[in-house]
Amino acid sequence: MISKRWLVSGILLLLAQGLRIAPPQTLMAQGLHQPSLANSLGGLGGPSSADYPSRLSTWILPLPPLVLPELLLPPYNFPSFNSDRLDQELSLYLQYLRTHGKPDILIVGSSRSLQGIDPAALEAGLAKQGHPGLKVYNFGVNGATAQVVNVLVQQILTPEQLPRLIIWGDGSRAFNSGRVDRTHSQILASAGYQRVVNGERPIPSRTTDWEIPTFVATANKSLAKSAATAMAETPIASDLTPQGFEVVTQQYNPDTYYQRYPWVPGSYDQDYENFSLLGSQTAATMELANFAKKQGITLVFVNLPLTKDYLDTTRRNYESQFQQHMWQVAGQAGFMFRDLSQIPELIENRYFADPSHINHQGAQAVALHLAADNTIPWHILGH
Repeated sequence: MISKRWLVSGILLLLAQGLRIAPPQTLMAQGLHQPSLANSLGGLGGPSSADYPSRLSTWILPLPPLVLPELLLPPYNFPSFNSDRLDQELSLYLQYLRTHGKPDILIVGSSRSLQGIDPAALEAGLAKQGHPGLKVYNFGVNGATAQVVNVLVQQILTPEQLPRLIIWGDGSRAFNSGRVDRTHSQILASAGYQRVVNGERPIPSRTTDWEIPTFVATANKSLAKSAATAMAETPIASDLTPQGFEVVTQQYNPDTYYQRYPWVPGSYDQDYENFSLLGSQTAATMELANFAKKQGITLVFVNLPLTKDYLDTTRRNYESQFQQHMWQVAGQAGFMFRDLSQIPELIENRYFADPSHINHQGAQAVALHLAADNTIPWHILGH
């Protein structure tokens, strides 16, 4: 293993070679003072912070790719939001922004979305539909309700980190204002959220100003790839892809599933406790839709598939109420609503991990179905 002392020595040598095109007097004239190398690299030593990205690129190019992240790209370091998955997704999204830049499409929602819409399959499906080169990231968070998604999009992330199109995948349970929203309450009580209230962000806005592709991806894609690998200060969870997606491969079989788990009728399901679509969750939905509209973001809500076994009489009644409610709210707030809950080709048992959660095969099928939906304005994302 090469020691840091030898790495630093190598860096200084390479800097000397790489900066031959810019004599010391030129660097001094530009405000890059030799005694403050760290400040110069960080954009702090020059006369203007506005022009440091282009200057920084001159310094970056001579550096060895495996040294670059440790010196210039600090790891994710922010207090917890009392949600392991949210903390994990933020760390992973920071890496994504640095290596790929802002995605064209962001998927949000609860675990149903996290494992229910495959971003790689959506990219491939859109390419086949004549929209190649689009980038998709899945930012699903276990337990996320409408309130949680609203906090994520409006407060935790910055406008610079949001794409032009958001796909919000979920279902009626995430909009039940009658039950206690524990995930939202835990986030609001967290040390991370208190920092957000005080004006800080877990991923600084400037991340999108000095991400690696800005300087090197076009000329040297291998450098960007190496840097992406090297800067993973905390390892990606084994159940997440670099695009934030949770791969779940088990397949739902009712004959064996209910031998291990009891069947819970809808009237006793705590997710539907005191079921009400009027209240905090709908208010959060309206706030999110208004915010998206002001930011020029197209918001598409997708009601994800459910198995026939799951939809007993009680749940089917709730689902019917939810669909009518969402069509009305979408019309009022100006976002798109797509109902896939009972599309015949998407509700086969082989597409599910359990009665209400999609597996990887189903996530691919859902993604391809969405890609083929020409009523969604994919064309606005064209490069």
